[in-house]
Amino acid sequence: MTVEVGGERHEGHRAVTTAPGTRSWPSEPERLVNVLESRGVLTRAERAVAERELEARERRAQTPPVIRREEIVFEPSSLKGVHIGSIIAPYDGMDVRLISLEIHRLLPGVHTEARRGSEAVYHVISGRGHSVVNGQRYDWGPHDSMHVPVGAWQQHFNGDPERPAHLLVGQPAPFLEHMSPYAQVFKGDSYSDVPDDFRPEHPFTGERVEVGYVGGQKWMSKLQLSIRERREAREEFRRNARVLLKASEAAIERSEHRGDWKVGLVDRYLGFDNRILGMYVHQMPPASHTETHKHDEAIVYVLSGRGQSIVEGRTFDWRAGDTIFVKPGQWHQHFNTDPDRVSQHIALYTQPLREHVSEDAEAIQLVVEDSYQPAEASADAGTWWE
Repeated sequence: MTVEVGGERHEGHRAVTTAPGTRSWPSEPERLVNVLESRGVLTRAERAVAERELEARERRAQTPPVIRREEIVFEPSSLKGVHIGSIIAPYDGMDVRLISLEIHRLLPGVHTEARRGSEAVYHVISGRGHSVVNGQRYDWGPHDSMHVPVGAWQQHFNGDPERPAHLLVGQPAPFLEHMSPYAQVFKGDSYSDVPDDFRPEHPFTGERVEVGYVGGQKWMSKLQLSIRERREAREEFRRNARVLLKASEAAIERSEHRGDWKVGLVDRYLGFDNRILGMYVHQMPPASHTETHKHDEAIVYVLSGRGQSIVEGRTFDWRAGDTIFVKPGQWHQHFNTDPDRVSQHIALYTQPLREHVSEDAEAIQLVVEDSYQPAEASADAGTWWE
């Protein structure tokens, strides 16, 4: 079959069409933009959300879909011994909501300071060394992948005294800028205690209620005890979770993407405790293309090969070392234009976060009546307070 991209024709594999997906609906900002553009009724808060979405769309339109390898500039960083080349980050007007991508250059023979931070995924582009994560040593080489759990102590060592090591690093930094994981801390000053037999007033009936100890503690609730137990279970899982996947352990499979192949690098099914970010390889056979699709924000680093992507009707070329920045909700399709060699890409997206926030909801199919009963304009709204 012949594939035509950007006016060029490419011989490739048999093309198969699929029925369009049906399990989706507009996000709340998209819904409110639709109402705004149709001159519907909006509250001031809803209008503000719609206007912010329109501003974000403008920033997305100005953010390039492909970042060229020549554009990456390495700079000394706050991490001693590490020069960082930022690829995708919320600076210079780039509209990034969830994921940042950098290349960390560990200078010859250096090691970093021990530090803690948010969750991060690493893929070794070049060099050999080791990392110490929560006191355990993990040796790494080219194309090994690593996950550092949230809050884990980490320190990285370049074992080569003559050559730098390069690590591709993905982090949910933009997401966490708006959702800082501040711990609950008690200052230790005074509070008002009451006798053990004090009976508080029920919030809705006004009756006096007898309240016993929970978990053997006076000041404890079933809610807070369950939160503590879930946290302890997560910590136990994290202590036993995988940290490193060697390149030789990676397994290639067909992809739901259709038209390409997939390799899991960092994901819970492999034993990692990744809670926000997942990391994968997508491989496209020679002269092949994927199905057109859209999803939330994702970053695709081109490991090898060359090709093109169609994003919202526009064609962009890419090659090894370039990065494709997939913005939320944009239709896109990827093409390997090389007739002889595969193209391979490191893909980062928020699969674990999506599973907990929205993916289950996507499976719900309901039949709803497309009508409503309007209230009379003169109806007495009354008051909402007591």
